[in-house]
Amino acid sequence: MMNGKPFANKIVVISGGATGLGLEMAKKIGSYGATIVILSRNEERLNDAVESLKKEGINAHYYVCDVRDHVKVDETVQEIWNGLGPINCLINNAAGNFISRTEDLSVKAFETVIGIVLMGTIHLSLSVGKMWIKEQIKGSILNITTTYSWTGSGYVTPSAAAKGGVTAFTRSLASEWGSRGIRVNAIAPGPFKTEGAWKRLVPSEVIEKEMTKRVPLGRLGNPEEISELAAYLLSDYSGYINGDVVTIDGGEWIYGGGQFNQLSTLPDEFWESLKESRKKIQSN
Repeated sequence: MMNGKPFANKIVVISGGATGLGLEMAKKIGSYGATIVILSRNEERLNDAVESLKKEGINAHYYVCDVRDHVKVDETVQEIWNGLGPINCLINNAAGNFISRTEDLSVKAFETVIGIVLMGTIHLSLSVGKMWIKEQIKGSILNITTTYSWTGSGYVTPSAAAKGGVTAFTRSLASEWGSRGIRVNAIAPGPFKTEGAWKRLVPSEVIEKEMTKRVPLGRLGNPEEISELAAYLLSDYSGYINGDVVTIDGGEWIYGGGQFNQLSTLPDEFWESLKESRKKIQSN
């Protein structure tokens, strides 16, 4: 989407950046010249991810950090700032989700997901944002939310509650911090097939086929598509975009919201008979 190295001399921190879409975003933004810093609780995965990034010529570093722990987050942000320099961009991508009937969940399950998704986003945003405000540095935050953050969804209620909070937090913070030169936006992805999330959320081919049927474009998302969008929204190219939540789902949520959209599954014979019936009614 962009030419050259628009992230040259910029430090981009990505939570949940060791696997899946987080790692794909790290690769793309790193290819545009950024120094990449990925955060996760799993040091083995972090090390593997950084090694893979370095093999592609990307300047990459990792820090072990549980985003649910605000004290650890503050310490990590300070360590990055002192060791590498001021952070320029932040992607809040760390997530936790799984499919379950709500009545089968414990309170602990809700606390875990909300702790990672919502509180993790808040912890990192506040920690980095306060540094920006103190040092009078302009910055850009990108949060990863979901389309069901505004519609809700059964069987993923902890995630829906947490992501709904992330969406509201994004828009609220953008309104308040825009005057400080801090932009805050979000991406709401549809179904993207990544190894970790897919095992938890789409454990069978039957579910995958049903999910694909809900997408008007008839396919799942390509990680390259979301990583390009993330790079654009973080970059100065999108300098006048603030407080937006950009949907990238092949039209899935709109299709699901339209009362008659499922009629697309009906055969041609049905529509031909409907035309004949309409002609009869009009002739009368």
